[in-house]
Amino acid sequence: MVNQINILKFSGYALIAAAINSVIFLLAKSANVAMTVKQAEIKLSMVFVETLIALIVASIIASFIGKFSKNFSSKMALIGGVFGVVSAIAPLTSADDSKTGIALALNHIVAGALWYVGVKRTTK
Repeated sequence: MVNQINILKFSGYALIAAAINSVIFLLAKSANVAMTVKQAEIKLSMVFVETLIALIVASIIASFIGKFSKNFSSKMALIGGVFGVVSAIAPLTSADDSKTGIALALNHIVAGALWYVGVKRTTK
């Protein structure tokens, strides 16, 4: 049988990532970081909900693909972790200021790290 992510257990890791990213957001805001991208203000609820939903949806999709490809299922933790780290470049290049870019890049890295750990620990 091909390995699949236990989505319910993985949701706990997604929740942890959302909580950590929310703390990063609050710390950035308390340090007077603008937290704007293309002049649109980023809100705490956006950070929390988007982290949570993105990771859960990604786990559902990865688990589905894993049903058909044993090769993919053995590498999905690493693929997602690397994607999270590499995607940290996006906010660094699109944020209105460098401090916002750094805070948002940290969010991507946290999501990638929790993806890796969560998938490794919840794949059956």
